[in-house]
Amino acid sequence: MNEWLRILVSLTVAGSVVLLLSFLITYVTKESLSAKWSYWSRKMSLFFFLVPIFFTTEFLSIFRKENPDISFGSQSVIHQNTLSLPLTFVQVLFAVWITGVIVTSVWAFFSYQRFMKKMKASCFILSEESEVRKLFNKNVNRMNLSTAIEIAYCNCNMSPVFIGIFKPIIVLPIYKIPNDELDMIIKHELIHFKKKDLWIRRAVLIASIVHWYNPFVYLLQKEVHLWSELSCDEDVVMEMSQTERKKYGETILNMIERANLHPDSYFLGVFFSTEQLNLKRRLIKMLHVKKMSKSVMALSTFALLGLGSIGVGGAVLAQQNTPSVSEEDKVAELVPAKENKTEVGSIEVGGPTETLSVSEESDVPKLVIISQH
Repeated sequence: MNEWLRILVSLTVAGSVVLLLSFLITYVTKESLSAKWSYWSRKMSLFFFLVPIFFTTEFLSIFRKENPDISFGSQSVIHQNTLSLPLTFVQVLFAVWITGVIVTSVWAFFSYQRFMKKMKASCFILSEESEVRKLFNKNVNRMNLSTAIEIAYCNCNMSPVFIGIFKPIIVLPIYKIPNDELDMIIKHELIHFKKKDLWIRRAVLIASIVHWYNPFVYLLQKEVHLWSELSCDEDVVMEMSQTERKKYGETILNMIERANLHPDSYFLGVFFSTEQLNLKRRLIKMLHVKKMSKSVMALSTFALLGLGSIGVGGAVLAQQNTPSVSEEDKVAELVPAKENKTEVGSIEVGGPTETLSVSEESDVPKLVIISQH
């Protein structure tokens, strides 16, 4: 029970701290760092929400020759966490947490099943002879993608979307899309596939289930969704002229105008369109994309390493200072050093009474004459 509490507190503290710091860096630098950096920093926060990194430090500590007990003269002090929680309280806490995990998991499962059922009923795979399939194959070959990816049409009024981790499919709305726009859309979704963004979305879903009580994990969902799109846009337009970038922006606007977005799109699939709230930010960011200088790249690397170090430190500190369960806690105690015990008794040896003592200072007891009467 105590181990569960240590792990959960460590994960939630480390993930939240890294997320807040990545926010702060993005704000202070006025987004002068690349969208790719912001995406990586959010993925680092996700890592600390999911991986109990303090286990690594505990594993390494077994190779150190350190004695946790510190002696002071004739006394030894055993260091333990004296802050403890009642066992009943922790059991109630665990019951509430596991209930939230089950409810969130069931909701996510049924939402995904409902969405996939709708997709299967409305979609059909494009034939090899279609112009869209040829354009799709051209982009796949250009990006050197070896994994089999399908492309399909859907009768639903929706944004183009990339779905399926094990059987990836790019789903396009059935209405007519100009070839130049379609080429950009396909390239965008293929970059999502290349960057394993669907796997990241699933990891975010797992984090939101485990940490359903933490408001920062819902902020992380939105941030990963936003910066994965901005990072993908950055890769798409990097080699484009300003005219081509404006055309790409028009494509985004056209998709948003025509399509309806599913409210749970952050884990159901990777949609080409984003919410209206982030539209202006997305378009401005896309128009000002440029290659990072060496100094900015060095700063980005240093900032990521700093975030990682702080995340590890926060995880270790949170684990060490997590209250123990009262019935499992060993309160700090003073262990007295070995004392010389003397037992006094009297015996008669042929006349006068002699008082004797048994000394336990050595392994063999000794008889010592104290007095004669």
